[in-house]
Amino acid sequence: MNKRLLVLFFILCLFISGCTSSRNPVSPEMSVETNDSASTMTEINSEGATADPLLEEYLSNLNVLETPIHQYGESTGYIQMEEDFVIRILYPKTELIALNNAIESWVTDTVSYYQSEANAGSTLNESAELTAEYDSYIVDNQWVSIKITGIFGKPFLAHPIDIIATFHANLKTGDLITLDNLLLAGGREALQQKVIADAKLDVEEVDEHLLDLWALTPDSLEITLERGDYLPMSDGTVTLSYSFAELEDILVLSASSSTEETPDRDHASSQESSTEESPSSETLFPPEGTHSGIIDNSQPALPSAIDPNKPMVALTFDDGPSKHTNRLLDAFAAHGGKGTFFVVGNIIENRTEALKRMVAEGHQIAGHSWDHRQLTKLSSTDLTDQIMNTRAKIYDVTEIDTTMIRPPYGSYNDEVKQVCTDLGIVMVNWSLDTLDWKYKDADKIYNTIMSDVKDGDIILCHDLHSTTVDAMERVIPALIEKGYQLVTVSELLSYSDKTVSAGNVYIKR
Repeated sequence: MNKRLLVLFFILCLFISGCTSSRNPVSPEMSVETNDSASTMTEINSEGATADPLLEEYLSNLNVLETPIHQYGESTGYIQMEEDFVIRILYPKTELIALNNAIESWVTDTVSYYQSEANAGSTLNESAELTAEYDSYIVDNQWVSIKITGIFGKPFLAHPIDIIATFHANLKTGDLITLDNLLLAGGREALQQKVIADAKLDVEEVDEHLLDLWALTPDSLEITLERGDYLPMSDGTVTLSYSFAELEDILVLSASSSTEETPDRDHASSQESSTEESPSSETLFPPEGTHSGIIDNSQPALPSAIDPNKPMVALTFDDGPSKHTNRLLDAFAAHGGKGTFFVVGNIIENRTEALKRMVAEGHQIAGHSWDHRQLTKLSSTDLTDQIMNTRAKIYDVTEIDTTMIRPPYGSYNDEVKQVCTDLGIVMVNWSLDTLDWKYKDADKIYNTIMSDVKDGDIILCHDLHSTTVDAMERVIPALIEKGYQLVTVSELLSYSDKTVSAGNVYIKR
């Protein structure tokens, strides 16, 4: 009997203890642990949820953003920065001479034409902007089709002018092709009638140039009607897309063409030509010292033996990631040091592995806008989109939340600073410009850095160019041998006597 009473008493004590525990308030320390655990579970269950509602919103919308398709050619560009006109045209350099000549001739003519437009009634306080990028496709393992799209904007225009051009070639022969090369007998007339009907065009307004802006994708033919040409200006630029199956009586390509193996993004990267851009294809960025050019507290530096009493510099790289980025990472891995990569959001999808490698090897990643628009020309809403879409894409690939950007062209104003302040974003420009984008000369890049470098410099480079990486393979070990520590921008500024805060712009330690 006594044993039974003891057992019952023991059970009763356990019950009372459990009830008391459930009613007692949890200590603050335990509350933090509980909240952290709940937060971790939330991240896992929501596949990458963050504590920042705005970032979460942009992460949820990444799938609707358009990103360029680069299935053929190596990205190169024309860049210009003047007080009254900024230009950035990305286009592919290919292995086909005739195709390269056609594209480069268009770039030259386009820049010349819009330079005249920009100069007409321009003011130094309000610069014009010309920006364009490209998509390239390989179709049926025989045809290459390239479409360049962009805008020209200047003060007092009611809306930006759309920029569109298309180029096409036979991969096997290297010859340029026209749409007629791909149409069956009577195909032009049939396609024209189809476009007129689908776009509801006035037949009397149609001319022989209706089908001029055409492009092939791996499974369709696109016909673009430029703003104001055949439709009201208010309709904007309209693109009609027809699957090969729809055009089986019009086009020599059949529906089976779309099932042929075509390069994916990663495979496309390996197809890029190793030919480097012409040195004459770019002009100057803003001169050194014209910008006040911070620290990304959300992306702490990996533990390292940084000596604050020894000189340090930050090598920074804009406009990537590119085909050459991995070779640049190899140079850091071989010799030591870290870099900071200011990446363009809409090309990340083509180079996700490069970003993952940057994180794994302790480099810093920061934003350089979504599509390299001049931020000073944008509304606060568009500004926010440029910054946050890039931030979200970086997070989506790396699970690193960066709160640092470099504004394209180093260009900012009070509105840009205010938006960055509101978003908790800091801006970083540079104190030493290598002009690598202008000269594309490895020796000149090397000599510029080694002769001009000073303790605390933030050095501007571009991993878009192979010549820059050629130079870095010499610069990195030479700087280390000279006694410089190669650190990230966040590391550099963490040893600064500056107060680093959102909305400010930093150019050196």
